[in-house]
Amino acid sequence: MANFELEQVTLALKFEVGTNDNDDPIYKTSAYRNIQTTVTAEQVAAFAGAIASLTTYPLADISKTDKQRVATL
Repeated sequence: MANFELEQVTLALKFEVGTNDNDDPIYKTSAYRNIQTTVTAEQVAAFAGAIASLTTYPLADISKTDKQRVATL
């Protein structure tokens, strides 16, 4: 029987760093890898808020990606 095993968690914080000539927003993304696999949404939000407080750019988006592999028994 096959199942998924969580291998790695990555957080991506997207910041709005300005606008282009058409006034469309320009974004920059910072990725943080090897986050604990048991991280909660509240912990992610607290982390993102702490990082965002260190920048001059507004935080536009937070995403969490789980990398899993298929394990067979």
